[in-house]
Amino acid sequence: MFTESLPRHQLDVPDPAPVPVAVGGFEWFGDMARAAFAHRHAFYEIVLLTAGRGAHVIDLHEYALRPPQLFVIAPGQVHYWRNARGLAGRLLVFGDEALLAYPGDRRLLLQAAPAVRLRAREARGLGGLFNDLAREYADRPAGFESVLPALLHVLVVRAHRLGAATGSVPSDPLAAAFVRLINDNGGERSVAAYARRLNTRPQRLAEAVKAATGEPPGRLIRRAQALEARRLLARTELSVAQVGRAAGFADPAYFSRFFRREVGLTPKEYREKHQERPAQSIDGDGCTA
Repeated sequence: MFTESLPRHQLDVPDPAPVPVAVGGFEWFGDMARAAFAHRHAFYEIVLLTAGRGAHVIDLHEYALRPPQLFVIAPGQVHYWRNARGLAGRLLVFGDEALLAYPGDRRLLLQAAPAVRLRAREARGLGGLFNDLAREYADRPAGFESVLPALLHVLVVRAHRLGAATGSVPSDPLAAAFVRLINDNGGERSVAAYARRLNTRPQRLAEAVKAATGEPPGRLIRRAQALEARRLLARTELSVAQVGRAAGFADPAYFSRFFRREVGLTPKEYREKHQERPAQSIDGDGCTA
């Protein structure tokens, strides 16, 4: 059953603290923490999964649940839990305002791997950090307004280290941030626009991306546009013209030519082929190890 569009959820949690951070278990957050329909966030979410069966789908990639695992979902990314049962663990959600004390963390989050399988020692360490965050959030002792962002900073750095260790993202921080940022298709889609968002020069961005990925940034932007179109064709009832506009194309005919060149199918053919199984599975363990 398709929805008319992919919902974009805002940061709205029970009993929010003055600091724009919230941490708790699946039950505390409620049904939306286990949402089985494709949606995207206007905020960051980090999940430490300690139990569960099924899969977590992030940007059309299906990660088999093999706890303990760490998931990092950035604003604009589409995700949902598929055939999930017995989910347990900790979830942390926060907006950009929570990163004001450590502005470099935004780039680290954009660089983090979406899914990482954890060793027992890594899971225990992250579990302790989540517990500290949960206590500060729930008890709100004196000074918690500064402690919460500090603990969040430690978690972001550790998540970045784990993702970088897998080799699943480019090693150059600027290139890695660009790769994650282009998944959020809001706004102008050009190398110059992304350079402004990353506070760098277009030439510097192009050099970093080319060196790290072997491809120019314009090519990766087009690939991200094709990914957005695939998401919408597979998971919504939007017309081909509406999908094209959402992906950044005013001319439906040009969008159809672009999509066929990038994907190998027309938009109609892709929708007919993928509407019953929108996710692309990853073989084996389902996530980086």
